[in-house]
Amino acid sequence: MEAKAKKFTTAQLVLVITFAAIIAAFFLLILFLPKHTGEISQLEFRKLAESPLKGLTAETAVRQIAEGTLSKNTDTFLEDHFPARGFFIAVNSYYSRLTGRNAVQTVLTGKNGRMFDQPVEVNEAQLERNLGFFEKFAQENGMQAELVIVPTSAYYYEEELPALHPVYHDAEALEYFKQHTVLDYVDVAETFRNAEEPLSALASYTEYRPQLYYRTDHHWNLTGAYVCYREICERWGEEPVSLDAFTELEEYEFYGSIYRKSGAWLTKPDTLHVLRSPALDSAKVTIGDGDNAKVYTGVYDDTQLVDGWLDKYAAYLYGNNALTVIENPEATGEPIMIVKDSYGNSLAPFFVMTHRIVVMIDTRNYGQMTEPSEIAERYGVEKLIIVLGLDSAASENSYGYLR
Repeated sequence: MEAKAKKFTTAQLVLVITFAAIIAAFFLLILFLPKHTGEISQLEFRKLAESPLKGLTAETAVRQIAEGTLSKNTDTFLEDHFPARGFFIAVNSYYSRLTGRNAVQTVLTGKNGRMFDQPVEVNEAQLERNLGFFEKFAQENGMQAELVIVPTSAYYYEEELPALHPVYHDAEALEYFKQHTVLDYVDVAETFRNAEEPLSALASYTEYRPQLYYRTDHHWNLTGAYVCYREICERWGEEPVSLDAFTELEEYEFYGSIYRKSGAWLTKPDTLHVLRSPALDSAKVTIGDGDNAKVYTGVYDDTQLVDGWLDKYAAYLYGNNALTVIENPEATGEPIMIVKDSYGNSLAPFFVMTHRIVVMIDTRNYGQMTEPSEIAERYGVEKLIIVLGLDSAASENSYGYLR
């Protein structure tokens, strides 16, 4: 007996045809839409993947196929150039939050539009090792040193974290540095808690505390940097530069590093502030050393402050460079050195106002360059500030370059 052929219903046929049409449409879009290979994605602020076949010889292609590298590179290329990629990232981001998966995302969205990175793991052996590098460098070079470890915004704004969130280890890491260092430890958390309100030109206040961090970025804002600057000046017995010494305060819409990972594209922008003065605008900034050094005038990279450019924080001292030397011949203060991650970029301009030379060292990019001790001797540095975000201080492995 012959089996009776199964017939598709009209609804099933419409579903199959629609599904096939969608697949075909996306295939054609992927095939024919312009590709922005090698360009910087303004939403995610990273370089988009190049074609996986670019520059490949037949021999290399065969080897990559065997290793699975070509398949992986192709997947990355298709992900980066998928039609309406930004829209689908946003849909996934908001769907995850609506369905209660906020706590397991790489970015947590809290109250008042504030975003938080996932916490970094804290390893006491790593803390001890890094602290040893800091202390040895300061002691061997006979420097008066301030150790500034900046807690995450999750520590300062704990009440704005979502109800369900992973555990942040700021308290234990900060306490370790405070209890074990022989350097002059600046308790940033305590300094922030005691912050006064003479900062109306820079700060916007909620009902309970000044805003010292950005909402969409992990950095402190200019108010936070200024509060810390005043604390260091007090410890050194120096008069901090008054906000009245600046001629202009510029404001820019700003979306930070956490925003670019979040997919929450509807979030309101932060405000990034830039303080202007003749001293800052005329300061000589030398990035790098020897024949490869580049020289700029002014402490701000104004090319980063144009409309539509997201990473405006990079305007401070031209981003993160291994060695930066800022000279203000009108200042009378002695040369200082700042060992830093990106937190130091917005702190340094305040010291440029009063110190004739500010040397900045970023060990993350250091490599084969003149050793920091030789740089310190060259410029006659006797005072040192080590300013690092907690994540860097707890996990970075490059501080061995401090020698």
